[in-house]
Formats: sequence, structure tokens, C-alpha cells
Amino acid sequence: MSEPFTFDRDLQSLIHQPEFTEVKGIVFGRFQTESHMTNELLVKIVETKKELAGLPIISGADFGHTTPMITIPIGGTARISARQENVTIEFLAH
Repeated sequence: MSEPFTFDRDLQSLIHQPEFTEVKGIVFGRFQTESHMTNELLVKIVETKKELAGLPIISGADFGHTTPMITIPIGGTARISARQENVTIEFLAH
């Protein structure tokens, strides 16, 4: 389980990776209740990261350490669309 300050630090660490310049969007899974992460707090954290400005960001997706659990392919390609309440995630062939 990750507390919000740990998530913030880990997200910043990912942003500092050289390959982050290739990121075209981010999908966050649902946080466990025990993490004390709220949607409002997540928005505040994301807004402090200038590198995320302009990227489509989806939160609350059903993957991660919550039920239901789905598998996301590592190294694959995905297409995400985030327009207000109309959000889609499509996994494409490798």
C-alpha cells in the first residue's frame, strides 16, 4: 500500500526517467481505501507535475491491487482517449 506522499515521490521518480519523454498518456488504477488517496488529492498531485501538462490522464481504472483485477501487458501498445466522461483504453498488438 502506498500513502499519497509516497505515490507523489514515486511518480516524480518515474517522470525523471530518460524514457519518460516518450510517454503519451497515463492510466492510474483505483487506489486501495487504506491508501487514503482521494480523487481531489490525486488531481492536486498531478497538477504539481509540469511534465504531465497536456497529457491525457485517466484515473480509477479497474486494475492494480483492487477487485476486479485485470492484466495490462508490459511493453505493449495502447490507445487511450480521455474526453470528459468518455474514456476508452484499447490494447493494440505488440
